[in-house]
Amino acid sequence: MTGEQAGQPRPGARAYDADEDLPGDPACLLRRVCPACGSVADHDPPTVCPTCHAEMPGG
Repeated sequence: MTGEQAGQPRPGARAYDADEDLPGDPACLLRRVCPACGSVADHDPPTVCPTCHAEMPGG
């Protein structure tokens, strides 16, 4: 890196925006995954899978 390049952003680089760096869905959604088909239920167990209608007991 030459002295002229120091402190210069790379071509095409975007400025960092902390508001864009938000996490995805929380890991606690794991309990909503249907063991029969792998779909994600809309509510925490106990519930019924919206896709295959299997019982999802609480635990």
